[in-house]
Amino acid sequence: MRLVIVFCMLFLAVCESRKLSRCEVVRLFKAQGLDGFEGFSLGNYVCMAYWETKWKTHKVRDSDNIGKDYGIFQINSYKWCNDGTVGGKNLCKVFCGDLLNEDLKASIECAKKIVKQEGLKSWETWDKYCDGTKMKRWTEDCD
Repeated sequence: MRLVIVFCMLFLAVCESRKLSRCEVVRLFKAQGLDGFEGFSLGNYVCMAYWETKWKTHKVRDSDNIGKDYGIFQINSYKWCNDGTVGGKNLCKVFCGDLLNEDLKASIECAKKIVKQEGLKSWETWDKYCDGTKMKRWTEDCD
């Protein structure tokens, strides 16, 4: 029964989501405290989210490891959220379907926990495409 509820929640979340523009992402991330969070400029988060999903709030994909990856940050269900994955840890204490919402609140709160514990290097895309590059281009003209 739990699995049916999770799938229904995922279906509803997908129906409510869309691809955000760069400036929408900048404004949402800034409003929810990512600018300077753990010493990283806002551009780092915008860049990483771009390379993870092209700013699509509804993206779900099978993980390279265990479980699935959810939302704009592609947060993994085995370690960070609950989608019924056997042995899942749910360290963010959130249903994975909540990570698909357009308001990004659950995604950002979970991403903050990940960054506090593991840093942005937890995302291979940040390490590969964002680290050491000019971050200003990701946020300019979005004020």
